[in-house]
Amino acid sequence: MKIAINEAIAYGERLLAAQGVPADIARDVAEHLVESDRVGYTSHGLSILPNYERVLREGFVRADGRAELVNDRGTLLAFEGNSGFGQHVGKTAIQQAIARTAEHGQCILTLRNTHHLGRMGYYGEMVAAAGQILLAFTNVINRSPTVAPFGGARACLTTNPLCFAGPLPGGRPPILVDMATSSIAVNKARVLATNGQPAPAGALIDAQGNPTTDPGALFTDPPGALLPFGGHKGYALGLVAELLAGVLSGGGTIQPEHPRNGVATNNMFAILLDPQVDFDADWRTQEVGAFIDYLQACPPQPGVDRVQYPGEYEAHNRELNRDALTFAPAIWDTMLKLGDTLGVAPPSVYAE
Repeated sequence: MKIAINEAIAYGERLLAAQGVPADIARDVAEHLVESDRVGYTSHGLSILPNYERVLREGFVRADGRAELVNDRGTLLAFEGNSGFGQHVGKTAIQQAIARTAEHGQCILTLRNTHHLGRMGYYGEMVAAAGQILLAFTNVINRSPTVAPFGGARACLTTNPLCFAGPLPGGRPPILVDMATSSIAVNKARVLATNGQPAPAGALIDAQGNPTTDPGALFTDPPGALLPFGGHKGYALGLVAELLAGVLSGGGTIQPEHPRNGVATNNMFAILLDPQVDFDADWRTQEVGAFIDYLQACPPQPGVDRVQYPGEYEAHNRELNRDALTFAPAIWDTMLKLGDTLGVAPPSVYAE
C-alpha cells in the first residue's frame, strides 16, 4: 500500500486525536513516526501506533503530557516528561537545548519519565540542522528487560540506544549514528516476527539461553532475550547508557525495585555542542570534509558498491520516499484495523 507523506501524517494525527491526544502533540508524534518510515526504520514508524493505543487505553501514557523544566543552570537543563509522548516531549526538550547551545556553545540535557522517545536519529537530525553536535544516551524502564548481559542466559538490560549526530560541510547529509546497544531493536524483532522473517544469527537467545534466529522467541512466555551487539563491547556501552541516562536524569534504572508495567519509559542524558565556538572554523570545516573524502575514497570490498558514512542510509531513503511511503500488507492491515476500532477513515491511496 502506497500513501502520500502528507496523507500518512494526517492519518497518524487522526488516529491519535481520536484517543484524546491534543492537536500539537498528535502532530509531533505523527511527523516523527512518518519520518521514521521515510528514512527506512519501519519498526519505529506508524506500525507502532497499535501499541500506543494499548498504553493510552490502559492509562500508562498521558495523552496531554508535556515537558516540564525542573532544573536550569544555564548550560544544564533537566526536564520531567510527565509520562507524555516522547516524540513531543523529546522534541520540546531538544529545541530548548539547541537554543541554549546557540547561546553558550554547549548544553547538558537530561530528560526523565517520558514515554517512548522513538527514533533517536530524529533528534540528532534536529541538532545537526542547527549546526550543532549531539551525543545522547537513553535507557528504558517500566518494562521487563529484553537484553541479556554478556554471558547471561536471561534478560537484565534493555536496548539502551546511543545517538551521535553533527553537520558536515559541502552540502553532505549530516553524520548520524543511531544504534541500539542490543544486536537489534525490540520493535525490529516485532516487525520481523510479523513478516515471518528470521532474525540475524547471533541476535537472540531463547528462553533456555540457546541461540535462535526466531524473532518470536522474544515474545514467548517465558521470553527469550536479545543479545548485545559485539559481545562484551556492546554490553559495556549498554551499561554506560543505563547509568548515565537512568541515574543522572533521576529517572532510575532497570533494577527490579522499580515498577515494570510493560510500558516503554525513557530517560536520556545528552550533550550538545556548537563545533564552531572558540576555534578556527575554516580549518575545522576543511578537516571534516577531508576526512569524509578520505573514507569515501576507500576501495570497496567485493560486492559492495562504495564506502558510506553513517547518515547516508537515512538520506538515501528520504530521497527515495520523498513523496510517498509503501507499507507491507501485514503492517497496513494492522493500521486499518486500528482505524476501524477508533472510527477513523483510512487515507487515500497514493496516485502516481
